[in-house]
Amino acid sequence: MIAKITKGARAGGALRYDMGRGHREEHVNPRVVGGSVPGTPQQIARIIDRHNRRRPDVARPIWRCSLSLPDEDGVLDDERWGQIAEQYVGRMWGPDVPWVAIRHGDDHIHLTVSRVRWSGTLASDSHDYARSRPIVRALEAEHGLTNAEERSDRVAPQVSGRERAAAQRRGAERPEREQLRDLVRAARDASAGGGRAAFETALAEAGVTYRANVARNGRMSGYSFSLPGWTDGEGEQVWAAASRVSRDLRWAQLDTVLGRPDPRIAYALPRPEQAAAVDQAPEVEAAPSRELPFLPGVSAAAARSRSTTAGPPRRPPGWSAGTAPGAAPHRPGQQPGGPGRGQGRGR
Repeated sequence: MIAKITKGARAGGALRYDMGRGHREEHVNPRVVGGSVPGTPQQIARIIDRHNRRRPDVARPIWRCSLSLPDEDGVLDDERWGQIAEQYVGRMWGPDVPWVAIRHGDDHIHLTVSRVRWSGTLASDSHDYARSRPIVRALEAEHGLTNAEERSDRVAPQVSGRERAAAQRRGAERPEREQLRDLVRAARDASAGGGRAAFETALAEAGVTYRANVARNGRMSGYSFSLPGWTDGEGEQVWAAASRVSRDLRWAQLDTVLGRPDPRIAYALPRPEQAAAVDQAPEVEAAPSRELPFLPGVSAAAARSRSTTAGPPRRPPGWSAGTAPGAAPHRPGQQPGGPGRGQGRGR
């Protein structure tokens, strides 16, 4: 079950839509299936809007939610929908809010709830999306309905009811985009590492029609897919961009799977001439490693790097050239390791 939440100012407009014909005259037999406000839909709307005037400080007191079911759950009767609506509203808002549930289709209902409680206090809509999710999951389990989160493919754009109906009119077993999703993913997996040629061969073998979208500069930007017999009302072939089939089929993702190294790690891969030089280099016995003293907070690799690249070690305090074996004698007034005062470079 999927819950879609919106908010508004007046119940009158919401109920006029619910009880009307719909944008495409798709509403069939609109009727009340639950609620806490008596009367006809027109009377219910007037009662709720008049009640909301008690809180003129609230700009959008109307909370709307549609609860819809997938095809797998079949068609529930009005009594069952009324139970689901009452349980949902009660767990979201408690028992003391004005609300009504309208049904005008087989697979969903519309809830209109006033956040102004009968007592006049305001029900907070803070985190309402987060609060709704576990309530919906619990109702699915209690009523033996399909878990919408497990069913939904978050990577793939969902197929609308209009698209499903059009596919049925064409006699398709499933909507074409759902078929393409499975077929193109299978072709991608079968041709992994084989490049575009292998991928396009796999598409053709699966019966998928494709178009490569190449810019004038020769840069590949992705594919569009179709199936034989997928045409619109005028008989024109229908094409679906890869991102409309599934976001993991966009060229940025496909290109990586089909063989080009991921640009995020390409810099770490050896160039061909480097790899050849390594293969042809004679084997040399590694020199014994020198033990390095432990330095707190410094890795062994970092310590080894310091020992080979940092130059000669620093001279300890009190060191002079005269203390080193074979060094020139130290003259009075001369700085250790350099000319004396007044000698060499002037100040």
